[in-house]
Amino acid sequence: MSLTQMKDEAAHLPLKEQRELIAFLVALQTEKDQEFKQKLATKIDDRDPAHWMDLEDARKRYAE
Repeated sequence: MSLTQMKDEAAHLPLKEQRELIAFLVALQTEKDQEFKQKLATKIDDRDPAHWMDLEDARKRYAE
């Protein structure tokens, strides 16, 4: 199957399955990217509230 065919198939997936595919691809990419993993770990470990995002802001930013 070509990349173009895969993109077309992905475009026709139900939203839930598109999200699952996106999560799979991001996880696959992240697994191979040590620099990204380190940056993410640093953000997760950050205990400074000034760097945090409020739940309502996150909802607005990532609303469906």
